[in-house]
Amino acid sequence: IAMAEALKVNTTIKDITLWRNFFGPEGGKAIAEALKVNRTIGSIDLHWNNLGPEGGKAIAEALKVNRTIESIDLNYNELGPEGVIAIAEALKVNKTIKVIKLGGNDLDEAA
Repeated sequence: IAMAEALKVNTTIKDITLWRNFFGPEGGKAIAEALKVNRTIGSIDLHWNNLGPEGGKAIAEALKVNRTIESIDLNYNELGPEGVIAIAEALKVNKTIKVIKLGGNDLDEAA
């Protein structure tokens, strides 16, 4: 998506809200690639974008290397246990996240 490409090179945006755009897994992967290289975003709201488990896993990979995001909203993205477990693994190495929202993602005991 065009927004993801812009975020790869943007050096001024610190807070972005992209909720309820229904990007789906491919959009989640594109945003994740941008977050791997963006060094200014501190807060991102991605809730209600139907990222699914694959999008969740892509975001998790981005969180492993991103050192600026302090707050991320992933509510209502159908991440399921697989996506949320990937996010949990990323949080083991990410030391900057202070707020994470994961409500409404069809979790089970494993997640």
